[in-house]
Amino acid sequence: MSDYYHDDPIEEEKARPLTSKFAATAVLVFASVFFFQSTLAGNISINSGTSIEFGQAVNVTAACSGSENLTVTPRSSFVNATNGGGSYYLSSVSVSGIPSSCNGKDFSLSFYDSATGSSALPIFTPPFESAKNVVTVANSAGYFSQGFQSTGTTVSSASGAFTVTFKTPVAFSSDTMKVTLQSTEHKDWAEASISGGALGTYTCTLLNTGTAKCWGSNSSGQLGDGTTTRRLTPTTVSGLGSGVSAISAGQNHTCAVLGTGAVRCWGLNSSGQLGNDTTTASSTPVNVSNLSGVAAVSVGSAHSCALLRTGAVKCWGAGGRTGDSTNTQRTTPVDASGLSSGVTAISAGHLHTCALLDTGAVRCWGANNRGELGSNAGDKNAPFPVTGLSSGVIAISGGENRSCAVLSNGTAKCWGWNDLGGLGNGSTGDQGTPVDVLNVSSAIAISTGGEHSCVLLSTGAVKCFGRNDAGQVGDGTNIARTSPVDVSNVSSAVAITTGRFFSCALLSNGTAKCWGNNGDGALGDNTTSNRNTGTSVTGIP
Repeated sequence: MSDYYHDDPIEEEKARPLTSKFAATAVLVFASVFFFQSTLAGNISINSGTSIEFGQAVNVTAACSGSENLTVTPRSSFVNATNGGGSYYLSSVSVSGIPSSCNGKDFSLSFYDSATGSSALPIFTPPFESAKNVVTVANSAGYFSQGFQSTGTTVSSASGAFTVTFKTPVAFSSDTMKVTLQSTEHKDWAEASISGGALGTYTCTLLNTGTAKCWGSNSSGQLGDGTTTRRLTPTTVSGLGSGVSAISAGQNHTCAVLGTGAVRCWGLNSSGQLGNDTTTASSTPVNVSNLSGVAAVSVGSAHSCALLRTGAVKCWGAGGRTGDSTNTQRTTPVDASGLSSGVTAISAGHLHTCALLDTGAVRCWGANNRGELGSNAGDKNAPFPVTGLSSGVIAISGGENRSCAVLSNGTAKCWGWNDLGGLGNGSTGDQGTPVDVLNVSSAIAISTGGEHSCVLLSTGAVKCFGRNDAGQVGDGTNIARTSPVDVSNVSSAVAITTGRFFSCALLSNGTAKCWGNNGDGALGDNTTSNRNTGTSVTGIP
């Protein structure tokens, strides 16, 4: 195990011949699920067995005027349309009766499961739209962001109305659905996008303003604030403004997707992982060359990958990890072989990457040191099917020599490195093909880090398992766990991420909590003290 934890895995890796690089290590993205995620993992997809319902006269809690009613009128027809090779349903609802006190203000609108009400996770929350004097819909859950549109958004009276049109992989039925309307005027809160790398000791997130903030270690400029100074509380990434739609942190570099569909990266660039056709590090964001129309990004240790709105995948950085069927280092994006359409999520691990297809299948490529590709077939420089996962997957996460997936029935599977229980199957032996994570039946997202993993449940609870010497499992102990345990002091979570020795969650109220190793300030609580239960990140909101 000594080969997996050294001071600078990237620099050590550079000194190895290519044939030995894949025999040494693995990485993870603190993502974004996202997810697109990632983490949430990138790209979170709803359980296909869950109906999403809309109805008349639903209750709403409006922070700008107290408790009010909104009328949500369903449109009965659904059109099956293609989007990047996948099949999606188009639907729209009109929202009327917006309180006059909300006129010209920004607010978020979320649709909740009618059975559980507004105390549960939103089933659908549109992504952030920034425009003055119109309804601004903030993304607090990350679902279905790819196909969301809004029209008629100007609110000019108490009867102001707008239409929400969205595109999902699931058909909607009609019934009563709770809606929450919350003012976001002059309030910065975290979106459901938080990211930290499996071998990284820093964290990044987005605010509802579209601003990116990072904190923790900064030796390579990975915080993007123009310095290499460690930050114990969130610092704003320079040069991105308020147009960021997604972010992903790796080991020593970070990438962000802009609202324009362009990507900018910053930090270490020894293998071309910034994608700007150089190998020069940068402590401020630089443009990724020849890349546009991006929906999501995921970052590993020395490579990066982007999911395009067309469903295609492009990667750049260290050889063997870009999926282009070669072992050649790439300083600008190249196409991942066989993934020109139909991909709905990507997640970059340490030395490997996985992609989720619109069929629910998973493909992975890169190093297969401990079985992280899920195929028992050795290293692969092009996407290769994961054994037993040809359908039914809704979320994925790549970590350090390990990968995990959430299935449509709410269960989870992991494969790869398992020395300290990071697969959650009650054992400590490596697994070259997927195994069941124990005692999980309502998962909606998963994130795997250095030697531990965490899963987000539909209740908003978080469970973690694996290495726990720094409290990264969050159950109030420092005992390794081979099966999931509840994270203490964390509830109503909407997104999760795991770093090298720490974990974080975003909560439905826009705050963030982290736990685990804090030696470099990755927990963001203005200390360097380890925490074995959730502790609030300073300055969010």
